[in-house]
Order: sequence, then C-alpha cells, then structure tokens
Amino acid sequence: MQCRSSLALSAVLSLFLFSGALTASAREQCVADDVQSETASSQSPELSPLPTQFTREQIQALQQLPPPITSRPRALHRPPGFYRSAYNRPLTPREVAFRGSIYELAARHGQFVHVRLLDGNVFTGTINFTNAEAFLLQTDLSHCHLVQYRQLAEPPRPVLAVGTRTVRGLEIGGIVVACIVLFPVALVVYPLIAAGVIQD
Repeated sequence: MQCRSSLALSAVLSLFLFSGALTASAREQCVADDVQSETASSQSPELSPLPTQFTREQIQALQQLPPPITSRPRALHRPPGFYRSAYNRPLTPREVAFRGSIYELAARHGQFVHVRLLDGNVFTGTINFTNAEAFLLQTDLSHCHLVQYRQLAEPPRPVLAVGTRTVRGLEIGGIVVACIVLFPVALVVYPLIAAGVIQD
C-alpha cells in the first residue's frame, strides 16, 4: 500500500516538475526574443522625418507632370423633339383652316398648289408630306420647302401650273436622255479602262 502511494506521489511530483520546466523554458525563450528584438531595433537606422517643403528639383518635376484628367459630367441624351412641345403654340383657327385645305390638296396626288407666305415668297409645287405643324412642298426635282401653317399668308389654291409642269417634264426628259447617252458609252469605255488600254 505504501508502495502504491509512493508511486503515485512520485508521478505527481515528476509531472509537477516537468510542467514547471516547460514554463521556465518558455519564459527564457520570451526573454531571449525580447532581447533579440531590442538589439535589432537599436542596430537599424532611425527613419528620417518627411520634408515639409519641396526642393527646387521636386517642384520642377511636379511642373513637368501632365495635367490631371478631369471627368466631365455626361450630358443627358434627349430624343429629337423632346423640348419641342415647350416652344410650340397651339394653331389659331385660321391656321387650322389652312391645314385642312392642305390635307385636302395633298389627297390629290400630283396636284400643283400655289402658296403665298407672310414674308412675300410665292411657291408653286406639289405637296409631298404633311403633319400637324407643317407640310413639304416640292417645287422642282431638287428643291423642297418645309412650310409651316403659321407662315401662310392666304389659303393655298390648286393651279394648273403649265409652266412648272413643262419645266419639271424637261428636267425628267434631260435626265432620261443623259442616261440613254451615257450608258452605252460607259459600257464601251469601262472594259477598256479595266483592260488598261485607256488610262485614267
């Protein structure tokens, strides 16, 4: 019985001594690390403070840098005609009557119309396009005028426009004759240019 108690006592004592030895070695290691870090910090040079003013070379180097890119605020994209309604005024009853007569004349395809404007201009042509605010008047093959209803001095009236019809017919005939004459010439000359017989 005494042997067992002495074995247990010796086991507890050896465990106690072993744990004390571990604690002592850990303390020595901590102290050694602290001493080593102090010697390392004393050997390293101290950091110099930052300068409060720039030297002449630094100022010149800063002046040679490109300017910073400033981002401009993007303009909002509005669809065409977004603000148009703010500037429009309603049509007067007189202008509404002009618009009605223009719609009636535009329904007759190829009808020539005589139009007098408030500024004194007079146009004769056919109506190609109408909307709630204006109409498109084609005076010859290459000229169109956008006329607003508020620009009209009097109601437009249908005319025979013999002279305008003749001029337009001559323009169309001239274009057809030019095509008839130039097409065979192009058929003959182009292969010769492609073959290198005729140089540009």
